[in-house]
Amino acid sequence: FPSVSVCIPAYNEEATIEEVLQETHLLLSHSGLDYEILVCNDGSTDRTKRIIEDLAQNYANLRIFHNPINLGIHATLQRLYSEATKDFVFINAADRQWKMSILLEMLPLAREYDIIIAKRKKKPYGLFRMFISWVFNIVPYILFGVRTFDAGASKLIRREIIGRFTLVARSPFSEAERLIRADRAGYRITEYPVDVFPRRASRSHGINLTTLLEAGVDVFRVWSSLKKEKVKGKFKKI
Repeated sequence: FPSVSVCIPAYNEEATIEEVLQETHLLLSHSGLDYEILVCNDGSTDRTKRIIEDLAQNYANLRIFHNPINLGIHATLQRLYSEATKDFVFINAADRQWKMSILLEMLPLAREYDIIIAKRKKKPYGLFRMFISWVFNIVPYILFGVRTFDAGASKLIRREIIGRFTLVARSPFSEAERLIRADRAGYRITEYPVDVFPRRASRSHGINLTTLLEAGVDVFRVWSSLKKEKVKGKFKKI
């Protein structure tokens, strides 16, 4: 199996972060994998910072980072991506919605695919959040002809893909943009259906009006960027 950087963004996850990191450590330390665990504390105001710092003293493969203020999921993921050093990057949440063991289930697919997306079998959402999720995943298919499956979900991605593309999106739509660009470059993408669980503690911080507006702007920004790149490519062929 390839080496793996397990990346976990965390914002006010004091109720679950210790359990998540203990589970991750136990799972990977007995797996025989070459791995590292990266956690970025996104300016938490609860005990998240203290908990992960205490655990880092006992887990040799755990590396932690702190954003001085809450920068949001986009910036936090970009920092984790930039710090990852292994062949594949596995993104998972700190809220216990996703079992860490799905990593070992998805790894065999890395022999054939470059990106494996853990698509939720059933989403524990209300109607509004379900609609937003549907829009977020249908737009890339309609505008770009690419199935992103469940772009904002947990995923396993070849690290070279992260460094290869310069993204123009500055919102969580950047996760979809990366998949769109990877698909167009010939990378192989698939889904892996998994069961997920409702958040046990703090509320989700991923969806709000500002984020939705930024994502809408990013859809146009990505569309415009890809169109310009396509035109330039045609000129080069001429």
